[in-house]
Amino acid sequence: MWLCILLGALMGRVSGALSGPIGWRLPGETPRFERAGDVVIGGSFSILFFYNVTLFDFTFPPAGLPPSGVSPWGYRVAQSFVFAVEEINRSPKLLPNLTLGFSIRNSGDSVRGALRETMGFLTGQEEPLPNYSCHLGPPRAAMVGDTRSALSVSMARLLGLYKFPQVSYSSTLPSLSDKTQFPSFLRTLASDLTSSHALTQLVLHFQWSWVGILSQDDDFGQQASSLISQELSQAGVCIEFHLQVPSQESSEKTEAIVQKMLRCTAKVVLVFLSNSNFQLILYRLRDLRVAGQVWVSKGALHMALALTIPGVSQVLQGSFGLLYHSSQARGFPEYLAQLRPSRTPEDMFMESFWESTFGCTWPHRNSTVTGGVKFCSGNESLREREFPFQEVSKIDAAYTAVHSIAHALQDLIACERGDGACADPQRFQPWQINRSPQLLPNLTLGFSIRNSGDSVRGALRGTMGFLMGQEEPVPNYTCHPGPPRAAMVGDTRSALSVSMARLLGLYKFPQEGDTPGPVSYHFHHPYPK
Repeated sequence: MWLCILLGALMGRVSGALSGPIGWRLPGETPRFERAGDVVIGGSFSILFFYNVTLFDFTFPPAGLPPSGVSPWGYRVAQSFVFAVEEINRSPKLLPNLTLGFSIRNSGDSVRGALRETMGFLTGQEEPLPNYSCHLGPPRAAMVGDTRSALSVSMARLLGLYKFPQVSYSSTLPSLSDKTQFPSFLRTLASDLTSSHALTQLVLHFQWSWVGILSQDDDFGQQASSLISQELSQAGVCIEFHLQVPSQESSEKTEAIVQKMLRCTAKVVLVFLSNSNFQLILYRLRDLRVAGQVWVSKGALHMALALTIPGVSQVLQGSFGLLYHSSQARGFPEYLAQLRPSRTPEDMFMESFWESTFGCTWPHRNSTVTGGVKFCSGNESLREREFPFQEVSKIDAAYTAVHSIAHALQDLIACERGDGACADPQRFQPWQINRSPQLLPNLTLGFSIRNSGDSVRGALRGTMGFLMGQEEPVPNYTCHPGPPRAAMVGDTRSALSVSMARLLGLYKFPQEGDTPGPVSYHFHHPYPK
């Protein structure tokens, strides 16, 4: 009896919390872009965002806020999702008898938005109730997104409860590799373990011995900065300052951080911030006409987005960013150039994006005509408004994620095994996509023995060379045309094995220690989650 009352009270609170007005929502219907299909893939993207976000004391429901702007990068990434789906649906080889549908949702770069839209996608309801599904349509296969790790972590905790596949195209938090916490989370790029090590090598290469660190006060900033702080300290590099930038944007706190930076003498600054916080600091430095720092970021996208701000190029002279090797989606620039609002009237984000891009207003959105107002015709061309630095901005980031889901569906449907790993395309369970066949046909084992030299650097170099098949290995770029690699044995000392485990864990590559007792190929991190 008491249990029933308690559950009822809890559900009432949850329902009220979910159905009340919340800050990231638009008035009225939540905007989304949906298209029907035999199987539906969800996507969470930060398309519409908000400037006037306030802290809440949880004593009353927050009021709804209209969107303050459109993310040009976020919308284009969402379009790469659509482009991939349409390409797959045209393919005679990939899912030939199946049409993929999609449901693109706006997280608003907000944890609350990401959670609500994820729950809405799972339940098929505008006002979602946990564990209650009300969609009679085609099955849901997977969720793509989100951009920032803070959003993906919240989504992964929820989706993991249902063993529902999630594929992120941008989240690099190391702890997301922990399959105990996030059993259904996957991603199409390496975690910060790789980028932190690469940044350390960059610092050592230029012989910088006096540096500063700016990191966000969330899991992403703490874990990434802790990794590189340890590596730099071990290498003898001095860290003059390590400043924590609050996740909740604040002009007062940003000013205090900038003033602390100006009192320091380190000219090399390592950045582990969200794009918005990084840009706030750059705005202030630009206004103060501060230049001369060498900015080092784990991603070239970070710098590319910042360089679109007028005047910031003076602050960012001499900056570095890492660019992972990847291929570009063929035909995507031409696809973007042909976008028109009239061709996709179901796209509820298109009009806002159009207004933001061309600086115009739709006639039906402006009831009073005033002088100097430029109206949108819908015939404007995006060919003349290409996103800057396309080589590094990765506006096609979601393309690979969609294709990975499609190939998993193909394997699930096309297989002929009898152990439950196969499924009917209309009656499969999402958790079946996560299962990988454990088949070992008749084969002959080969081997490759490498010398670590009893050093961490030698162990890492030998491990990367084995994974990538190269004498001079490049992370995430495989160049061995031979048979597949199965596992790695070694090394002797724990210090070497730990470094190898961090690297091999990124690729979920098995590692066995050659001293008594196995070395887990999934490395668990002690940093705060």
